[in-house]
Amino acid sequence: MQIKTTKPVDILIIDDDNFAQKMIQRALTEGGFELRAAMDGESGLEEARKQTPDIIILDVEMPGLSGYEVCNILRQEAATADVPVIFLSSHTSLRERMQGYEVGADDYLVKPFDAEHLLAKIKVLIKYQQERKELKAQYELAQKTAMTAMTGTSELAVAMHFIERTYSYNNFEALANGLFQATDQFQLSCCLMVCSGVFDDCDTDSDCDACGKRFWFASDGSIKPLEQELLEMTDEDKRFLDFGLRTIVNYPGIKLLVRNMPLDNMEFYGRIKDILPVLLSAMETKINSLKTEQALREQSNELLESFGHIRTNLYHLAKRLVTNQESSAIVMQKMTHDLNDDLLGMGLEEDQEEFLLHRIDTAIEDAASRIDASSIIAHSFTTLLEELKKIAAKQEALIENYNTSHASAPAEQVEEVDDNIELF
Repeated sequence: MQIKTTKPVDILIIDDDNFAQKMIQRALTEGGFELRAAMDGESGLEEARKQTPDIIILDVEMPGLSGYEVCNILRQEAATADVPVIFLSSHTSLRERMQGYEVGADDYLVKPFDAEHLLAKIKVLIKYQQERKELKAQYELAQKTAMTAMTGTSELAVAMHFIERTYSYNNFEALANGLFQATDQFQLSCCLMVCSGVFDDCDTDSDCDACGKRFWFASDGSIKPLEQELLEMTDEDKRFLDFGLRTIVNYPGIKLLVRNMPLDNMEFYGRIKDILPVLLSAMETKINSLKTEQALREQSNELLESFGHIRTNLYHLAKRLVTNQESSAIVMQKMTHDLNDDLLGMGLEEDQEEFLLHRIDTAIEDAASRIDASSIIAHSFTTLLEELKKIAAKQEALIENYNTSHASAPAEQVEEVDDNIELF
């Protein structure tokens, strides 16, 4: 009766009875097993420690260490803690069986025994041990998978927390510190370059430091000149550039250098390379938002300044028109008075004089009526100024709300003409 195994089963027999040993060896000779024997408990323990057996057949009653004591020692040592043990004993009581079970035995065989009975027990234990190893391997794999999933979930939670917090960051420094808070949880040392140029106005090949478009940050507060050069010279078409423990991650307007990638843990290394693009993608979105907000804020300030200039110019224009109307009326009145005096000295006939005076008065009245548009001018300019006032107020409120929500200093307001000035 041969048992087919990929490797011969190593069986250690510990029994002080030579006859019992020979019976066991004879029963198992044709099974294809590798058999070893020891005459007492101490030598049996030494043999088990020398090479861990697959199965141990252990006599209960021996001089020196009893089978119970030997089994108890085997179960306390890591190498033999899981090796199946079959007790051999001439006692058949429940008490002996329970005592054997209590010290860790897997089966119990009563002397004298039948060879087929022993072989059957060996087969059961071999199958049991194989299934146990498979279950243990499956358990360890499941535990490892669960731990990986839990770790991955924790790492994803760090990324999600950073993404949520990006909405509250209102400048590049706060955004960089938020990123470093996330990378610190992965025990990563990093430095970062952010290009603040607005869209097409940004030329990453130019000397951005000179025009204030590049910002440098480091998780430990310091960045080496060589690290700056590496980030500046990296090909932006490559998402990752790996060299030794270092990795550079490229995104438009962002370059991150990780100084200590975990090469000793490739699973963690792979997860880090999955997480970093998530962090930098969120950061890129927020940077573009900050650039847009900055452009809109500057545009709003320019509009407010323009509104102020327009209102001032309109005020002075209206005032000038009114002044010119008053001056024109005075000139015409003087001209009428002078014509009356001149006509008296011309010696004209009375009807000629009346004709000329009538024609002059009519022309002056017509010119005066055309020039005198004070009410129309006042209405037009007042309406225009009110509209400009409303637009400027909305623009001011927009800027004020933005600045308040971002906890930054309010934008400087353009000095304007007093709204209470009476134009006419």
